Amino acid sequence: MIKLDDIRRHAAARPDAIALVDGATRLSWTAFADAVDRFAAGLVARLPETRPARAVFLSGPRWELAVALAACATLGIPCTGLDPRQEHGGLEAVLGMLDPCAVFVTAEHRPPTTGHTWPEKAGALEILLDGPAAGEAAPRPDAPVSFHHLLDTEPSRRLPGPLHRETHRVVPGARGPRIAVRTAGAEGRGLVDLVDEFGFDSGDVHLVTAPLWEPLSLRMAHTLLAVGATVVLDATQDPETVAALLVGEGVTTAVIAPGALGRLLAHPASGALAHTARLRCVITPGRHLGRWAVNAAWERLGPVLHLAYGTPETGLSMLLTPEEAQVARARTGRAVRGTTLAVLDDSGAALPTGRPGRVAVAGHQVMDGYLDGEGAFRTLDLGTGAGEQRFFVTDDLGVLDERGRLTLTGRRSAVSRPVRDRAVDAALFRLEADLLNLPCLRDTAVVRVALPALGDALVVPFIAVAVGREATGYRALRTACARRLPSIPAHVIAVDHIPYSPTGRIRTAELLDAVMPIITLNLQLEQTAEQEISA
Repeated sequence: MIKLDDIRRHAAARPDAIALVDGATRLSWTAFADAVDRFAAGLVARLPETRPARAVFLSGPRWELAVALAACATLGIPCTGLDPRQEHGGLEAVLGMLDPCAVFVTAEHRPPTTGHTWPEKAGALEILLDGPAAGEAAPRPDAPVSFHHLLDTEPSRRLPGPLHRETHRVVPGARGPRIAVRTAGAEGRGLVDLVDEFGFDSGDVHLVTAPLWEPLSLRMAHTLLAVGATVVLDATQDPETVAALLVGEGVTTAVIAPGALGRLLAHPASGALAHTARLRCVITPGRHLGRWAVNAAWERLGPVLHLAYGTPETGLSMLLTPEEAQVARARTGRAVRGTTLAVLDDSGAALPTGRPGRVAVAGHQVMDGYLDGEGAFRTLDLGTGAGEQRFFVTDDLGVLDERGRLTLTGRRSAVSRPVRDRAVDAALFRLEADLLNLPCLRDTAVVRVALPALGDALVVPFIAVAVGREATGYRALRTACARRLPSIPAHVIAVDHIPYSPTGRIRTAELLDAVMPIITLNLQLEQTAEQEISA
């Protein structure tokens, strides 16, 4: 996040210009600098002596969080955003690995942390971002410290030097989360690359609807603040509210999570945004975005939708522009500025264009390693004149074309090792790509399961393009599944909602909890009907 020195620089140049907007709260650059100065002084006074000093936050986008993140950046305290809905005990595992000495939470997100432990929890400082205002008594002696109480601290004449110079990102995974570590040395160059890529400047108004614990959302907010733009924060993800902010605040750029984008495009409030809003750039993770969303965004928002691809380890690595999205295959893009893409064979050697293999990424946004180990890196010279580069080898599979565009074709770790079959993996990925391009679907997903009630099967939820078109979608999906994977039974079911994380990952456990009772009931009805016929 932006540091106090940079905020003061903007305040000196444009003292009354607005830096942050959050509902009725509008902070000028001068007020932003004062808030960060005071909060940092209060944080230093209460921070435990634990080292390394690390912090975490569980909160939606809000101005108090932006102040806290700027204070942590100024003090050199890595502050890592956590998804409160992590699956398979991921939240407790991350807390144990980071062992934070400070936790920033809202009342809504506090319960997940109170139920978990970590080595230094007893001495950790818990700060309630939406706590009582200064002057109001805390409700209980054991209550967390209110953000506003720290904000009431007198500014320090001189803050201590940065404690650390690194950032952390949570990497979710089926075998448990890991922590990606990146030193702050290349941060400035990464910001320059993003500014060059999108042409950001101080005249932009940037809307943040995706939680700031999502790396792309935080990175873009940091970049826009660094150039002196206004950042508008919205935690509701309500389509009518988002549409009103786009017009009312004169928003020019935005990061919108895939689920929130789908709801916005389906809502009548987005119908005239292409003519009434100032939008020039909307960025969303595009791994699961289908043809309906691309076409609807062009019609309702204008030619503004940029599909982003990346991982917590690589940062933003690949982009598909609005014009390219109209003609390119799903999950295709080109490397962003400052990033190099390569495709490697099983031995780690670079493959020529047209040959599929593992995707590797080099650039300023790539992590240095994991907190518990280095990670899969290869040093390669691709013969482009850039010399040797350090590539992180991802679990994505893909192929580069002669224009340097990469198409993702699968995931190396998509299926657990005992049942893994590369041909089936590739067919699953191609199936989902086919389904996302069907015009009769607004959204769909393909989940392979191995459950007692179903055996080895596919669960294929879908959202029809319009009410009353469910039968058309059902037939199209059943036909596509039978064509691509005839050996695996497919359970196709119409739903109202497919749960995504803001990073674009499907929340599989939440999805299965919602659809399995319906699938089980359908199977029972089919068995009953068959028994009645046979009788």
